[in-house]
Amino acid sequence: MAGLAATEPPGPRAASRSPALGAARSGGERRTDGAQETQLRSVDLNHVIALLKDSGSKDLEKEQLKSLKKVVKHFENGLPLKDVVQITEILNLCAKKMCEQEAFTEPLCELIKLFGLPFQKKKSSDEVNYSVEVSQSIAQLGYLMGVPSSQVKIQICKSIVSFYNMELPGKLLSGGLKKLLLLQPFQNSINRRASKSGFTLRTRLKCCYQPTNPNYKTQLAEVGGLAEILVLSLALVENQLTEKLWVLKALQHLSTSAISCGQMVRAQAATRLCLCLNGADPSGQLVLRSSDILWNLLEKASKEEVVNQLRSLECVRALKEVFVDLICGFRHCDQQLRNDLLVIATLLAEKPEVPMIESGFAEILIVLATCTEVKLPNPLVKGFKLTYSYEDFEMKKLLFNLIGILSKDPSAGQLLRENHVMPALLYYVKQNRKPGFPDWSAAQYEELQLHAIAVLASVAPVLVDKYLSCQANTLLLVFLEWCTGQDPFFGQGNSFHGRGGRGNKLPQMRYSLRALRSVVALYDDAVNINLCDQGAISQLLDILKYAAEKCKEKEDTILLEIQADILFILSVLCESDVHRKELFSCEGIGILIPFFKMDPRKLCSGLGYSCLLLSALDCLWSCVVGCYIAEDSFIEKRGIFLLLDLLALKEKNLCNIILGILVELSDNHETALYMNIWRGKRDQTAANLLIQLWRQEEMDLGVKRDKYGKIADTKRPIATSFQKQQKVIPVPATCPSFAIMEISESIRAKIYSLFCKLGFENLPGLSAKDLVTLAIIQRYIDFKIGEVWSEISAEIKEEFRPVTSDEKALKLISKVSEDTGSMVVALQTEVLAREHHQEIQEEKKSYKKIQATSIQRELTNKSWENFLARTSNYEALKKAKRLQHTLIEASKCEANIQNGPYHSTDIPKLHVTYSNFIDDLRVYVRGGTGGMGYPNLGGEGGRGGDVWFVARERTTLKSIREKYPQKRFVAGAGANSSVKALKGEKGKDREVHVPLGISVLDDDGKQIGELNAAGERFLAARGGLGGSLATNFLPCKGQRRTVHLDLKLIADVGLVGFPNAGKSSLLSKISHAKPEIANYAFTTIQPELGKIMYADYKQISVADLPGLIEGAHANKGMGHKFLKHVERTKQLLLVVDISGFQLSMKTQFRTAFETILLLTKELELYKEELVTKPALLAINKMDLPCAKDNLDELMTQLENPQDFFHLLEEEMIPENTLEFREVIPISTYTGEGIEELKTCLRKSIDEQAEQVNEEYRKKKLLLLQTSKEEQMNRS
Repeated sequence: MAGLAATEPPGPRAASRSPALGAARSGGERRTDGAQETQLRSVDLNHVIALLKDSGSKDLEKEQLKSLKKVVKHFENGLPLKDVVQITEILNLCAKKMCEQEAFTEPLCELIKLFGLPFQKKKSSDEVNYSVEVSQSIAQLGYLMGVPSSQVKIQICKSIVSFYNMELPGKLLSGGLKKLLLLQPFQNSINRRASKSGFTLRTRLKCCYQPTNPNYKTQLAEVGGLAEILVLSLALVENQLTEKLWVLKALQHLSTSAISCGQMVRAQAATRLCLCLNGADPSGQLVLRSSDILWNLLEKASKEEVVNQLRSLECVRALKEVFVDLICGFRHCDQQLRNDLLVIATLLAEKPEVPMIESGFAEILIVLATCTEVKLPNPLVKGFKLTYSYEDFEMKKLLFNLIGILSKDPSAGQLLRENHVMPALLYYVKQNRKPGFPDWSAAQYEELQLHAIAVLASVAPVLVDKYLSCQANTLLLVFLEWCTGQDPFFGQGNSFHGRGGRGNKLPQMRYSLRALRSVVALYDDAVNINLCDQGAISQLLDILKYAAEKCKEKEDTILLEIQADILFILSVLCESDVHRKELFSCEGIGILIPFFKMDPRKLCSGLGYSCLLLSALDCLWSCVVGCYIAEDSFIEKRGIFLLLDLLALKEKNLCNIILGILVELSDNHETALYMNIWRGKRDQTAANLLIQLWRQEEMDLGVKRDKYGKIADTKRPIATSFQKQQKVIPVPATCPSFAIMEISESIRAKIYSLFCKLGFENLPGLSAKDLVTLAIIQRYIDFKIGEVWSEISAEIKEEFRPVTSDEKALKLISKVSEDTGSMVVALQTEVLAREHHQEIQEEKKSYKKIQATSIQRELTNKSWENFLARTSNYEALKKAKRLQHTLIEASKCEANIQNGPYHSTDIPKLHVTYSNFIDDLRVYVRGGTGGMGYPNLGGEGGRGGDVWFVARERTTLKSIREKYPQKRFVAGAGANSSVKALKGEKGKDREVHVPLGISVLDDDGKQIGELNAAGERFLAARGGLGGSLATNFLPCKGQRRTVHLDLKLIADVGLVGFPNAGKSSLLSKISHAKPEIANYAFTTIQPELGKIMYADYKQISVADLPGLIEGAHANKGMGHKFLKHVERTKQLLLVVDISGFQLSMKTQFRTAFETILLLTKELELYKEELVTKPALLAINKMDLPCAKDNLDELMTQLENPQDFFHLLEEEMIPENTLEFREVIPISTYTGEGIEELKTCLRKSIDEQAEQVNEEYRKKKLLLLQTSKEEQMNRS
């Protein structure tokens, strides 16, 4: 091929000068190559073109034919790109000659064959440089299809097909190039021997032509539009089967490209190919190739356009005829082709304008889909037999899908009714008892079953009469009962409809409920009554409960859809029937409530929680609202609180329906009460929430307000931007105006209705801004009336000229509305002025606090300087020490009474010391097993014994642990039934004695019992039932569980304070208790109990609790373990070190005042109720220097603690401060104030007891009066 270009001289042949090449090549070969190059160089294409343009004698014709053969011989190894244009011109001249002289047919075919050979390029850039000319030349091949010669047409198609089979065979290489490529492995040795001549093997290769890219021709065929030309040429071969098959074969290859498919669609290829389907062809290739091209067009071109081309009646009939011929085909290819045509028919059926029914195609498809289930002979499918192969399985699914699509066409209803579609689909609504059926495999049957039930949801609303006559409701309810049963069934879950159903029946449940939903949505009384008569409401509630429990185990979209469908069905069934609502309220409200407790974050998860919540709200509206029994039950379960919690989310799609429900429920007097009690985040009230929603709605509607929220336009105070943009359009009296329509579309009317129930006065939690908005809400109905009159006035003036009296009346009405707006503005201004005045007063208070802070700092600095001065003077310290000793000696008794009576103050067993104190014990309890029954005589076994906890004094958890180290308590088993005693005796109960103040908790920390008084009992574990007929005479095991016995000390007074405050010293001074006392923090590490004895033998129990630290409420430093004992004490005694407290060098120093506030804060954060207990304050260590000055300062701070809060950190300030009944300064070291403290404790305890007795007396008196009134009323 080195000599393809005639104008280029042959290069020197390196191989002829190489000894290596001499052995490989013979002289004959060298002569052949040389002759070939000489011959190729002698072809002049311009000369050939000029020769073909001439016409004349026979000799000229021979010369022309000879030159054409020479051209074919010249390019037998491929066409260079630069010569393609000239070859195309030669082709066109030959085509013209052939019309006159048949002798040119064979040369023309040979020239066309050249286009099937690889194009040759000399440089890589040739492909781009010649792309336009080559694409036009390839397109010209398509135009040559008009030549009246079958041979030429077939050869054109063969050449086009060869575009897609571009392999480089050995014969396409010229002799010289082929040998050079074969010798390429010996390149190094050849180059060394040929280097003297300066011409290497690489140089020789560069001078040769190379094949173009394999995809080059196909790409240029797309550019030239060859596919569109070939489609148009189908009309030329309409009655020529062989030529038509070749054209279709070429189009098959071209249709693998999306660009070519687009060109074919422009030429109406779908219509042309569809009409080719039913042509006579014994081989069947016509149908195969046409359908293959149609399939490629649907996949790669515009599906919409292809379907539009196939929607004519002729095309649908052609598809029908081909499909009918293929129905009885037994070959695998026939079945595949049948299914391909079904897919095309499905796409056509989705278009209502396609004449599927008129052509009779729809009837054939419906009969074919139902014939195997109905088993009625039909001539339309005569000879069809289902082979249960995979292709038949796919066909069955496609036919079911077609039925679902056809059901959307109203005109197909009669066709579906006549061909027994409903019984055929209901055939699959039954439980799958066997692992597989004799015809279909288990997986295939399951998929068909799900597909059929899914189609039933589309067909049932169209064939309601058939649906009822076939008892479809009954079948579906029975099928749903099987879905929730425990039958062993393992779903495959490997299909579109079966997703999420591996090993369960959820898909069957899902599509059965969808079918029920589709018919219920028609609101047909016959369907709904039929369902309710069969107990559908109770069954659906059971299924809803089942699905909700499953959803807790694993979140799944299918389960959420199932719940939403059930809620919708219940909404429709109960909407207009009070008796059904009452039936729903028995169980439904308890099931419905958890939906409103949904985590708000789930609404944005995308799984379907938002839809589920909307369905639950719709169910609430339909099944509860309007029935007093249901409403009361919902309100009692705090449903109003849950609705307000959801409303506080301010979700736009939820607010409207929730407000509507609240308006309907507001007729119940309990609703307003619950709304007033509700508190949201940051203590938000219902009134505040409604006002916020009002403001947001006005902002969305574009209502004008000024920066303070006041009315900006007194003439139209509540008009939206949409209303203001509307022109005056007179409407009939029956047509609502824009002002009226706004009421139904906006939530403002609902908010106004709720405020009418709540009231507009004394609403808690409202700011000045809220009050400004509330003033507008209060006059909403007046403003709305003014809007309506304004519209009426504008309409009257648009069409008529009102008389003077009417005009005056309209002006007066308009003025009244405007005056109302002005009055509201004045009220709003007054509210804002009041708020401004309050802000000024608060600023003044803040300024005073700042001044007090400054003064306090000065006093603190001065106190610190005095303290340093005193403690730095050694003589002053010695003097204070001597004074301390003097006071101690003075407090001692001066002389013993001689020969006087001796009274011992030691009371036996008064001193209670808790060494290794235990306040929590985990034990295992198990009720006794029941006795065996006696089946022959119907005897019942005895019930197992119970385990009881019994409260008893002088018992501790430590003694229980020591006595029962295994901590297991098991009751006795019941006696077996026998001939002598048919009723077995009950097993022996097990009683466990526990101390007073025990709380019984389960493993989750939930309190299940409490024992506070001696003799109280708690059933810890119930015994099992004996064997009886109900249990098949087998005994039941007793209840078993692990419980915690949590002890909370019961004492009259609890000592509370920080470590090292002197609590243990105080307890030892006022009682006989002997707690450990030392000069370091955390001396007391377990609660201690002591009793104060008075002269009249009155006893007061005092509990010394271990010291608290900051953060005890969060269980820091075992805070919960100690704080829980404070709960059972009647009163609190705070013990505070007058000199302040500092736990360690790393912690901050706290003054006595800060210590009191911190203790109050810890108690409040642990439990707010603790702050309400009666409290006393003992200020300890008054024997220290500067104690008196510190006490004076502390008393000043305690008188008005709020004035000193600004000195503290915000987290230290409690919400409510303790109110101390007495403040007693004491010193446990010197004994100062101890007797006074004991007296104060006695007084406080007695007052509290008297108060309790008085309340009890009043309560009894009230009950007595009430009973007397009832007796009088009865008489």
